[in-house]
Amino acid sequence: MSNWLNPTITTDYDVFVAEMKDRDNDSVSMFLNPGTNIPVGSIRYNRTTKIFEEWSGTAWSACVIGVTGGGTGANSQGGVASSLGLGTMAYQNSNAINVTGGTALGLTGLTVATVVLPTVHNTYDIGSAALSFRRGYYASGLVIPVGVDKYVVG
Repeated sequence: MSNWLNPTITTDYDVFVAEMKDRDNDSVSMFLNPGTNIPVGSIRYNRTTKIFEEWSGTAWSACVIGVTGGGTGANSQGGVASSLGLGTMAYQNSNAINVTGGTALGLTGLTVATVVLPTVHNTYDIGSAALSFRRGYYASGLVIPVGVDKYVVG
């Protein structure tokens, strides 16, 4: 453990060299071992919490690392999401997602393992004019137009 007030002008040479080496070790190990009289603004890596910390003169406090330095520039989940441009879907579990609005584009297939319930009685496009059926009406069952004034009801 080094004392950052040492060496002084009156320190003997043999002690001076050892004290300088102790300070060098503190610096290169980012304060792996606690020192005394550490300069304010010193930075350490806390190996227990895996974060960088800055010395205030009385305590070590977590450093926020900017995006250009490989961090997020934030110290909260909301701040991280904002700085990285993440929406709420980024924090949902894959087995319990909630999608409210938006458009799903580029899907090559979609499997639904339950009943699809529209929110209102309406006409919905399903497929395209070239593939499968184009329009269906959902009420008490599925109504598919198959020609002029002809429908299949299921």
